[in-house]
Amino acid sequence: MSQEMCEMSLQQTQELLRLTDATLQNICCRRFTSEELYEEALRKVLGGSGRRGPRDIFIFFVDSEYQSYHGRAFRLLGDQLVRMSEEISMEFASVYVAGMTSSETVVSNWDDTCRTVEEYQANFHPLVKDAIRVPVKNFVCSRVSGERPGAIIALNYPGAATDYDADVLRSLAVVIGSLVTLSNEVQETEKAFIYTIEALARACEAAEENTGKHIVRVNRYAGALAANMGLDPSFVDAVSYSAQMHDVGKIKVPVAILLKEGELKSEEMALVKLHPVYGEKILGDAPRLQVAREIAISHHENWDGSGYPYGLKGEEIPLAGRIVKLADVYDALRSKRSYKEPMDHGEALRVFREGDERIIPALHFDPVILETFFRIEQMFEKIYRSLEANAGQ
Repeated sequence: MSQEMCEMSLQQTQELLRLTDATLQNICCRRFTSEELYEEALRKVLGGSGRRGPRDIFIFFVDSEYQSYHGRAFRLLGDQLVRMSEEISMEFASVYVAGMTSSETVVSNWDDTCRTVEEYQANFHPLVKDAIRVPVKNFVCSRVSGERPGAIIALNYPGAATDYDADVLRSLAVVIGSLVTLSNEVQETEKAFIYTIEALARACEAAEENTGKHIVRVNRYAGALAANMGLDPSFVDAVSYSAQMHDVGKIKVPVAILLKEGELKSEEMALVKLHPVYGEKILGDAPRLQVAREIAISHHENWDGSGYPYGLKGEEIPLAGRIVKLADVYDALRSKRSYKEPMDHGEALRVFREGDERIIPALHFDPVILETFFRIEQMFEKIYRSLEANAGQ
């Protein structure tokens, strides 16, 4: 192998190490899927743009029963990683790597074992040949170890596949095994985090009637608004699970006040208006709860500065709080309370257009969010109906 090819292989291995390092550094602030991670790793190994590498890569992972492998074929076209197949399922024993030990990596060229390229094709599963659509002339194969074992099969290197190519593929297998295991662990932690958020939000149900479906609906309304404003997907996601925390501070407001029928006295209303401050304190200063904290403290602020608790105005109000404000008001209009009957969707729309004795749309809502609401208002109606469980909800 030439010195240039050796340097290319070393460069690819170094890039894989940098990818792993960057992922580990960002682990606390990045949400991802295992597929996103390994596709990024594949992009750094596949051939193209002067890079030595295979024409195609198959990556497979074993199912929970260890009966079959499931995976896809990938190719780099220009700078784009392209899936060359839908998910392929193959019997466990039919994948070459199935009988290998975790330390093995196999390098094979057609003229090592066969008289012709055509004869060499008998080594490959029909689904593999269908996906790549060209004769296989060489391959390198390596196991992916870790929580979810798998296999990587790289096909059709330029010239002959070499031990240097095997070193790169072995490094790729280690990186992918590590990142997939890491991703699975992070996803489990994420599930536990979301469950804790939901449990804390549900704690409000003990203090105020009919809030269970309310907090779920507000989550979905807020997520729909954020998504249709073209905001960053990670922010949309955070809003979609954090919106339910908007009234968590009501845990510290006396139940007798929350459930009181009729108009509240001024001192009672003053206590209610402290719930955003209570909510902010309850949520603390954990970085993962930043969006929830912003929502809790600011969802009663008004665009014109007439809201509470701090009288913030315009873009001084956190964006997440402005979004949840509209979502919360819509659901409050639609819901039955001890002091009022519910509105239907048309009546709620009229309030958002014309206002009422308590709501002045042009002064209370971010105009961009209000415009987005009118553009997707049918989504709000569908969300409400899909989660309407019992009379009074």
